[in-house]
Amino acid sequence: MNPAKYRPLLIEKLCALAGIEKEQEQNATPRRRFRDDFPFLRDLDCPPELKILAADKITAHERYIQAHDHLFDCTTLDECYQTARAAIENFQENRNIFAELDYYREHHAILGKHRIFDHLRQLRKLRGLNIVALLAEQRRLRLAIWRINDEIRKGTKPHLLTQREQRRQQKEELLKEVDNLIETYAR
Repeated sequence: MNPAKYRPLLIEKLCALAGIEKEQEQNATPRRRFRDDFPFLRDLDCPPELKILAADKITAHERYIQAHDHLFDCTTLDECYQTARAAIENFQENRNIFAELDYYREHHAILGKHRIFDHLRQLRKLRGLNIVALLAEQRRLRLAIWRINDEIRKGTKPHLLTQREQRRQQKEELLKEVDNLIETYAR
């Protein structure tokens, strides 16, 4: 059973039993809208990176809400750990993206601290490489992924697991891009 689902019914019943009136919806603060907080996302000159981050922010927020709701349904310690970890990671991602969007709203310039900016720079750099450099980059990325997997497998420094998984994911995405570019050369 999900207690949050029955919250309005419980409040209504308790108010009736206590003999008090239920607060009206008009007394509640109005819900903020994402587009109203960041109106520059509608502009034609808005950097595409910020639009990507806006979509990622919505996803991270939804995942945080889901993980937070699931936190109360956990039955084992491991499940509780994994759920709390997901909630914290998505909350941090949401806040990092908010910092980028908020900075752009105030200064009309990109802060550039989020990892997506570095990732997009690397993709642009890869697209400018010749086939020999791409093959060398492919070897380098495969070795880097192997090293990261080895670090994860060893289990040393468990507090770094999240960063290691993120690094591995970024390297795998770059490797996939390099493989696609090499395949394009082969045609």
